[in-house]
Amino acid sequence: MTPRRLPPIEPEDPSWHDLDDTLADGPAPASLPDAARPWLAEQRLLHGLLRALHTADAAAREGRIAAILGRIDGARAPRRWWLVAAAATVFASLGVWLALPARLPTAEAAMDRAVAELGRDVDRRFRVELAATTASGKELRNELLLVTRPGTRFRIDGKLAFGGVPLGEFRIGCDGQELWLLPANGAFRRAGPLADHERLLQGLGDLLDLGYLDVHGLVRRLPQDLDLRVAGRERTPGGSQLRIEAVRRPTATDRLRSAWLACDEATGMVTHIETEVDIGRGLTRRLTLHYLGEEPPGLVDYRRPW
Repeated sequence: MTPRRLPPIEPEDPSWHDLDDTLADGPAPASLPDAARPWLAEQRLLHGLLRALHTADAAAREGRIAAILGRIDGARAPRRWWLVAAAATVFASLGVWLALPARLPTAEAAMDRAVAELGRDVDRRFRVELAATTASGKELRNELLLVTRPGTRFRIDGKLAFGGVPLGEFRIGCDGQELWLLPANGAFRRAGPLADHERLLQGLGDLLDLGYLDVHGLVRRLPQDLDLRVAGRERTPGGSQLRIEAVRRPTATDRLRSAWLACDEATGMVTHIETEVDIGRGLTRRLTLHYLGEEPPGLVDYRRPW
């Protein structure tokens, strides 16, 4: 059986192109050749459908299309209805698709991207806020600057206070093997193996937990003891940010109670982290990290400075 041949889209007479007035809103000119009228009617019909679909009143699209089709005289309907149906289907489907919000990624996929981005061998700077809440409700706050690189390499600078008593300015660093502490006055400086960090940091009142200064390691281990979910998406001038929330499992052994992260959806980079940790004796500590950007290569030295 010979397949049915669809009518051609091009006009039978190329000169009819000069009569194509699909942008006009009025009637066709009276001098229009009778043979060209069906083809020109098809052009104006399709153009009218497309204009109706692209008006701002998206909710009334279906009604407008029905009204346009209802006004066509059945006896003089254009022959190429397959073109009309195809155009209406494509543009209606496209309009619905554009109106729907993009589906949120899974927490696993979002965290994998964050870990991969943080794992790049570059130096990154963060502003650190430490807030410890006592059993009586008193809050102790410290603000520091952190530069970190994967491999437990970090350097943190700022003033520390514990129990309302200022401890002065410190610089604490680690090159992945050796941990060191240098007060601003140069006295009582300390250095030793990273494994000996508890002794080296004595007197700081449990303000610093080195596990939370290694940002790459922190994000990588979050899924181990916490349940994560992508809670939403926030549009920003630079793109969009995903909010990932983490809640401690009942069987978890880590002191981390909860956390939430903001990740750049395009790059996967973690731009904000907040964690809440039980530190015992009726105390909780909240650590907040604000991403400030990458450091130029070669400017940061994590080795002890003496």
